[in-house]
Amino acid sequence: MLLIELNELTNGGEVRNLSGHERGQAARAKFGLADLDQANERVVISIPDFIYTITPSFFQGMFAESVRQLGGRDKFLDRYQFNADPVVLQQIDRGIKASLVERRPFMTN
Repeated sequence: MLLIELNELTNGGEVRNLSGHERGQAARAKFGLADLDQANERVVISIPDFIYTITPSFFQGMFAESVRQLGGRDKFLDRYQFNADPVVLQQIDRGIKASLVERRPFMTN
């Protein structure tokens, strides 16, 4: 089992809200999630109690590719376990659902 501490993204506890797609992508790269998606090992994501928001955009930047690659919600949650406040767990669930929405171009020719 591997452990990822999102505390590393909080600047010593100063950040209490994880937001932004680009920040999520940076976190994905920092923690090597593309490689972890391929590994056959459970990953625990520890989210400190002082984090009160993980926005869908941050979640999607960090985890959408994992949700899709692993084949959906259940298989994603078999691989990635989240230790967080219940409110944050609800936000994570919304992020998973948003990751599974098929996006279509806004404007077509």
